[in-house]
Formats: sequence, C-alpha cells, structure tokens
Amino acid sequence: MPSRRREGHPLALFYLVAYDNNQNAKDALAHSDNRHHVWMREDGTLALDIGFNIRSRSSAILATIGRNDTDIRLHRPSISKLHCSFEIDLHTNVVMLHDRSFHGTTQVYGENATPFEHQRQRQVVVQEDLNTVIGMGGARRNLYQFELIWYRKPAESMEMVKNRQEISRGYEDPPSLIRTVFDEGDTEPPSRRETRPHTAGPRQKMRYATIGPPLGSGQFGTVHKAVDADTGKLMAVKILRRPVAASGQDNWTPSQYHALKREVEHLSELDHPNIVDYITSQGWDGPEVEIFMGLKAGTLKSLLESGNCPTVAESVFHHILQALDCLAMKDIIHRDVKPENILWVLLPDGQHQFQLGDFGLCNRAVTAFTTVGSPIFMAPEMLWKGEQTHKVDVWSLFVTMLWTLDAGGFRHMSRKFKSVGETQEAVQAAASNLDVVSKIQEMAVVNPLERASAAQMLVKCFNGAGLSTPRNRVPALISTPAVAAAERSPSPVSSSLAGRSAPKNLRRPEKNANMWTAQKRIEKARYPPRAQSPGLRSIRMGEGNASG
Repeated sequence: MPSRRREGHPLALFYLVAYDNNQNAKDALAHSDNRHHVWMREDGTLALDIGFNIRSRSSAILATIGRNDTDIRLHRPSISKLHCSFEIDLHTNVVMLHDRSFHGTTQVYGENATPFEHQRQRQVVVQEDLNTVIGMGGARRNLYQFELIWYRKPAESMEMVKNRQEISRGYEDPPSLIRTVFDEGDTEPPSRRETRPHTAGPRQKMRYATIGPPLGSGQFGTVHKAVDADTGKLMAVKILRRPVAASGQDNWTPSQYHALKREVEHLSELDHPNIVDYITSQGWDGPEVEIFMGLKAGTLKSLLESGNCPTVAESVFHHILQALDCLAMKDIIHRDVKPENILWVLLPDGQHQFQLGDFGLCNRAVTAFTTVGSPIFMAPEMLWKGEQTHKVDVWSLFVTMLWTLDAGGFRHMSRKFKSVGETQEAVQAAASNLDVVSKIQEMAVVNPLERASAAQMLVKCFNGAGLSTPRNRVPALISTPAVAAAERSPSPVSSSLAGRSAPKNLRRPEKNANMWTAQKRIEKARYPPRAQSPGLRSIRMGEGNASG
C-alpha cells in the first residue's frame, strides 16, 4: 500500500477527522475504500479531504456518504445506502449538508450548531464555526462522528467555489478518484420547508451565520453579510443592540423603539423591484433586534467613488423615481434619500438595478413632523417645519442626481457647505443654471405644492414606464417661466442625465441669487414657519437628525 500523503489536496475545501476519538470514524478513515481522499496530519491522525478533489458528473455535489456506491463509504449496517451529502448552492456558493438517510439519522453538533429540526428542510449550511461536527447512524445519531476543519474563512471558501472551474483546470485525478453514480431515487428527502413570515403555520426563528467583517455600523448596531443556515441564501442582517441606560438596564427610548417598529412595518408592506426586499425580523423582546433584508452588492456612493463603473445616472434616476412613486402610493415618506441609501445589484445581463434602502427615518405623511435626514439632501420645508409630503423625497432625489452627475463640481463643493441654507441655495442655482439637470428642475421648486411628484417625472421623462400611480391620476406639471424655457431646449432628457458637460465651478449669479431670495421670501410668507423653528441658515451641517 502506498504511503499516506502528508498534506491536504489543493482543491479541497475542508477535511474530516474523527471527533472525540470516535472509533467508527477512525475505522472509516483507515478503510481502503476511502484511502484516495485521506492524508496524515503531523500528529499522525488521518484526515479525509472534501472539495473539488472528488469529481462528479453533478456540478452541485461535492461528496456523498453512505454504505455503498458513494464517494465516502461507511460500512455499519445502520448507515443508509445514501446517508448524507455535501452539496453546493449554485446561486450563493455556500456548502450545505443534506440528510439523505431513510430514518433521518444525520445530525450536526458544535457550539454554534443549527441542528436538523422538525418542519425544517433536512439541510444546513456548513462553514467555519458553524455546524462543525456531524453524527450519523444509530438512535442517537452518533454512531459515526466527524469534525469538519476548514482550510479557509467562509468568504474565501465561497470565492473558491465561485471560481471552481478555473481552479480545477490543470488537475488530473486518476480514475479511482472519480465518483460512481448513485441511485437518484434515494437522493431526494421529503420536503420540509421552513415557515416564513406571511405564510400559514407557526413562525420559526431565522437561523443564520455572519460572513466577513461588518458592512456598516451606526449608533445602535451593525449591518452584516449573512447566510441563512437553513436555505443557504445570502442576506443582510441589521443587528441593533439595546442601549444601556444609566441604571444599567438595556432599553430603547419610546421614540427609538417606535422608529424601529415603523421601519419594519413599512418595509414589510412594500414589494417593489426598486425597494430593498424585507425578509423578516426577530428579537424584539431580547437584547438584540435583528432585521433581515436582501443582500446587495454595494451603494451608489461606493460604486461611483470606485471609478470603475459605466454611466448609471439615467438608471439611478428612473429606478428611484419608481421607488418614490410606490412609496407615495402607500403614503410613506422615506426622508433620507441619498447616495449612501441607494443600493445596487448586477443583473444577469450586466445592467445595474438600483434599490432604495435604509428606511430607518421613514414615516407616514400624516405623522411626519420632526426634522430628520441628511442636511445636504433636506428639502426646504423640513427646515421650515412645514408640512411633510412625498415631495420631500423628490427634492432629495434631485440633490442626489447633482451628486451622481457631479454637476458643477457638486460633490467637492458639498463638503464645504457650512449650513443647510447654503446647500439649498447651491441646489437652486444648479437647477436654474446647469443644462445637465435643466430637464428635471421641476424637482427643485421650493414650494412643495408646485414641485413635481415622482409620478409626474416618470411621465415626463420615461413616458410613464414604471408608474405605481394610475396614469389618469397623474396631474399635469405646473409650469414656471424657468421650466418653460428649459422645455424649449431640444436636448432630450436621457442625454441630460447621461452626463453632458456641466460648468466646472457652480456659482450662483447675483441676478439668480436675488430671484431665489425673493422666491424664498414668498414661500415663507405663504407657508410661515412654526413657532421657534430655525431659519435655513441657523441649521448647521451635521445637525437636525432627530428621531421620529
């Protein structure tokens, strides 16, 4: 018999060793049927590699384990012909353990185990620090016990799975390593799908594991990339920790608690391709609240700052208009539209799909009254303590487009604004003077009653494509002299948003400054501020982010 290898196979993802000195596991590792996948560690113990070193006709199966005609053979009679298998989720590139045994005698153990349970599918994710011990056979499911030891961190393992075909090139295994084909009739267990929210049946706790470092953090918690331990699907989880009060007790203030509940309630009733998808939430009675949402590739801000992206302005504009129109139909105001809160995914055709996310400041129009949001993107009525409507978000999207197009050097200039009033004067100057946004300047009208709605802009710019509002309920745009002049320009909207040249330095000419000041005075007289409300110039940058 040839000597044992002294190192793992370069194509392996992890290896199995006998757990807790389990003798049956030791015998299986030493058996001649499994010798091609086994190597000897420095301490003399045997390890069995599992990964792309074990070839199969199926691209989704890493290895099968059973009594015969499987990749790894266990010889005790209580083991099923096909007992379990390690398989790849081809959509997410995670590895899952499937229980294929006749009597359901496969189980997982370990500190962070998510064991097989009634009413859940007989499958679980396996990765470093998750489901690290497996047992098979016998009434206690521990006749054989193996420990899984991974060569790489979860994110690195997923990347290797993703690039498996390229990585496997150049390796030729002897015929003895190629798997035999097992009986397909024994591979499908009965369906035991996990019950999700909004379906009949008892609700079960979401079981998950985080992957890699946090995606972001805030005052009360962090956002992580995570994997659903039962389905293998990737998602984002916002973990919010109760703040510790002076008394030493963990608790939310009433406004914080209601803001969180409001975010979840509003997200749960929204179903739109351009709004981040809500999955579920849990832990409201515990020390941590977990909110699960669809995982995205990144934010608009990070995409544009990377410099490695095609022109996306028109797609951003169209997609977020659709999201805002959907919100308006639900009487919901987002109140924090900005590049950091616009997420994206790459579609199979290579196009970007943009989605509006982070609904932490959203509210119903009838109950929205506090000054919240990011100062640069705030609408004037937010500072005047005026009535808040869905037009608040339209103004914010206009400013977002200035930032996206970097119209007149807006990105650099926005870092120097000292007050919200200064920001809003620059926005007005841009709407009046920059050709690149001249076709959408109705979104930057100070008076919210005369400002365009998302539905109106969808009709004007995209012939109503993507409307949630019925077309016959979309009123005509209110025309002003400046808008009428822009309408006479022959330039199409699409070319304006595709990045036509704009002035390098955005300055507000005096004649336009006087015009804007007069307009501001008229609007303040028409919509007087509430008592003790701050003026535009009294709100300093970075203030005005109250909750509620």
